[in-house]
Parts: sequence; C-alpha cells; structure tokens
Amino acid sequence: MENSKVYLYGCHYFLGEEERRVAEIPGLASWLARNQMIDNAALWGWDRFRVSDRPAVELMAETARRSLSDFGAHQSPVDAVILCATRFPSDVDGHADFIGRLLDRLGLHHAMPYGVTLNRCATLISALGLASTLVSSGRHQSILVAAGDTIGASEDRLRPFAVFSDGAASCIVSAGHGGEFQLLGTAAAVDTRMMKPNGEISANLTRRANSELFERAEVDLRNVKCVAHNNLWKPIIVMKEQQAGFRLDQLYLNNIPRIGHVFSCDPLINMIDQAQSGRVASGELLALGSSVSGARFSALLRKT
Repeated sequence: MENSKVYLYGCHYFLGEEERRVAEIPGLASWLARNQMIDNAALWGWDRFRVSDRPAVELMAETARRSLSDFGAHQSPVDAVILCATRFPSDVDGHADFIGRLLDRLGLHHAMPYGVTLNRCATLISALGLASTLVSSGRHQSILVAAGDTIGASEDRLRPFAVFSDGAASCIVSAGHGGEFQLLGTAAAVDTRMMKPNGEISANLTRRANSELFERAEVDLRNVKCVAHNNLWKPIIVMKEQQAGFRLDQLYLNNIPRIGHVFSCDPLINMIDQAQSGRVASGELLALGSSVSGARFSALLRKT
C-alpha cells in the first residue's frame, strides 16, 4: 500500500447561513483605533462574513454528508473519520456525545474516530497529512476528514489579522484512482518559539515547508498553477506568500472579502472554488497552505 496513489474525493464546504457586513459590526471604528488600523475596506479586503446559530458539529454534518454522497458505495468503505476543530467538548461524556451523534447521523457506525486540534487555523491541512499517512500505510482504506468551527457569542469575530466566519469543510482521503485531486504530498515546518497569541506568521517557515514538499514531489514552485491559502487580510497574504516564493498571480484573494476567514477550512474552500471556476485545469498543480504563528502546513495536489 505504501506506493499506492492517494486521492481526495467529495470536496465540499458549508458556510454559516446568515451573511453579514464587516462595515456594520458594532464598535468597528473604536476597534480600528485600538488596533491602529485605517478604515479602508479595499486595503484590508474586508466585506462580508458568515454567521450560524447552529453548533459546529451540525455544520460538519452538512458538508460531510455531501462528501459521503459523492464518494459513493462503490468505493472502499470509509473506515475512519478525522474531526478537526479549534475546540471540542471539555469532558469525556461530551466527547462521546459529540462523536456518537455525528457518526450516527452520517451512518458511519463502525468508523474509527480521530480528533485533531491545537494547530489552530492550520488544523485541516495538518489532518490531511495524517490521513494520507494512515491510508498509504494500509491502516485505513478511506478516511473522512471534516473540519468545522463557530465563533462563540462572547468572542470577537474581528481580529488584527482577519474576520472570522462560521463554517465547515470536508473531503475523503482514499487510495486508488478516480478522485477529484491526487494528493502528491504534505509537509510542515514548526518553530515553537514563535507560537504566540495573534503572533506574526512566518514566510521563512513557509519556505521551509515548501522546500521539503516540492523537493520530494520533484516539482518546481513556478509550475504550481495557484495556491489555496488562509483568508487573512489581503496585505498579510500578499506580503507573506510572496516573501515565501509564490507569485501574486498564484494567490487567490477573492474569498477574503466574500466569506472572510473560516478557521482551518479556508484552503479547502479556496481549492474548491478555484477548481469550479475553471482556474485549475486537469493535470495542473495546486498548493494548499495554512500559516499560523510558529507553523506552516502545506500540501500539493494535482487536479485529475
């Protein structure tokens, strides 16, 4: 199994049902003053964001159902699920209820559950690396990877680096053929000394992760059609991704004003939207990347 090809199937996402405007957030002017930011939507790239009054587990179920439907019964059975979130229930009874209700709702009564967190808004890409390893090693046949998060009522959606949206995204990682994307590899670079609240993301860590990823895949970064990154404020993405070696025309900035920052789901969402728009043709390469303070997680795919 270790030499088998790994594919992504059933890539989907589900956003909070209510669309709101950043310009209408109460106290925006005072927030900007506190953070020494000018009121210029075009500069930062803010416009809309999504809100849901449903818990994250329900948003995960919505997108996971679509992934499973696309995957179909003719494929190898989904025998594991990796759930990604910035927070899970705090007690063991809550864990059982969270996992049990979700997998029962999806009909995955015998799938092995895994939980991935702590990598903040890079959790989904880190989970793709784990899923790829588990499938390639033969430990599992097909793995549903689902991420979802919502902002609590007492939390601030506006941060110095982004505006947060509620949402979820999912895909199925499986060996064989016929998926929407072939997963050519994953890589990460970490420096725990840089992990700080609202800390700056590092272009150097991105360069390190990319160097490992592209060298193993025997691919030149210049041959990558586009990169699906996090939806942070435009100046941050434009500066950091170009410092790391990507060209401006490889970036995808459309979803920053359209939906904001959907936690770790951004790269998968941006990958889906670029593929559906025709920006990535069959056979072309697409990079996924999530940067948080002290870490960069990357993946390289080929559209089938």
